[in-house]
Amino acid sequence: MIELKNVTKQYPGQPHPAVDSLTLTVPEGEICVLVGPSGCGKSTTLRMINRMIEPSAGSITINGQSVMNNDPDHLRMGIGYVIQQIGLLPHRTIAENIAIVPRLYKWPKEKIVRRVDELLVMMGLDPEKTRSKYPSQLSGGQMQRVGVARAMAVDPPIMLMDEPFGAVDPIARTHLQDEFLRLQKEIRKTIVFVTHDINEAIKMGDKIAIFGEGKLVQFGTPEEVLTNPANEFVENFIGYDRIVKKLFLYQVQEAYRPAVCRLRPEEIGNALSKMLAEKAEVAFVLNEADKPCGYLTREELEQEETARDADGLQKLAARRSKAFVQTTTPLPDALSVMLEYDAEYVGVLKNGLLEGVMSFKDIRRHVYRREGE
Repeated sequence: MIELKNVTKQYPGQPHPAVDSLTLTVPEGEICVLVGPSGCGKSTTLRMINRMIEPSAGSITINGQSVMNNDPDHLRMGIGYVIQQIGLLPHRTIAENIAIVPRLYKWPKEKIVRRVDELLVMMGLDPEKTRSKYPSQLSGGQMQRVGVARAMAVDPPIMLMDEPFGAVDPIARTHLQDEFLRLQKEIRKTIVFVTHDINEAIKMGDKIAIFGEGKLVQFGTPEEVLTNPANEFVENFIGYDRIVKKLFLYQVQEAYRPAVCRLRPEEIGNALSKMLAEKAEVAFVLNEADKPCGYLTREELEQEETARDADGLQKLAARRSKAFVQTTTPLPDALSVMLEYDAEYVGVLKNGLLEGVMSFKDIRRHVYRREGE
């Protein structure tokens, strides 16, 4: 969709190029995140794509057509653009701000009204309460949503986003990130996204381009970048918690094992015998509706001091009644559940039924197996 070949931007009087011989391809329908320290050339690259800044050398093509062969204003009308400062016109209502590009395309008034309301709903805003307000009457998070809505007004295939969530508080930022990723699964835009935050890059990007001093230092999937940093600069930029960051790339369904041993209420008194017979290290206790309500471990049952009757075992298992996660739970959240309930294992649920079991060893095994691939 977007291809940059040997693109350079040299400002007069500067000893080094702002962007130096950049070659990069952004596949259709993916989010490519440009990340790096301040002054590394990522925002300059973004602005050269829609010709807000003209390149000094090299070529930029969209769908095989050079951006230099297109009128800049016409080019920008077909590309959604979102910036950190949001850039809403303060003297125009929210509806009027969103309608700017559709009006340039001379859409009928009725079509514009429908599109504005459709986008406000898509962004989680109530059209009746929002369309007639002015930007100053909205919160930072709401204005950011309107900025995204305006960029999507004419349904452009490409969106450029320059630190789009950087101006809002951390809670709102996380929510906006999550909502945008959910939306992207439906709309599948080709997006170039600039940030200085490596954690945001890992979360948002299908591909990550790490910049340093105007040069592309490494390009790949988040997993590739975290697993095999190209050099010391990338290692330092990612941080020493590289392995912890990798956890956010995986879900429980990638690391759990099938749950082998299950105990019905009438079997709990013979829990240890059943676990030994099935060579299981953990047994999940199910209620009459086959819903899991806790678990027992073979290690604790083999300790003489924990020997107790069926009621005692039921109470022991019930201490882990909340030590369960879903197959789609991110691994960091599963690890948090283990720590919160001081649990060696978590049960894995799918549609409310027991699907499997996962331990800390399973998490570690999965991460380091991927590390070695």
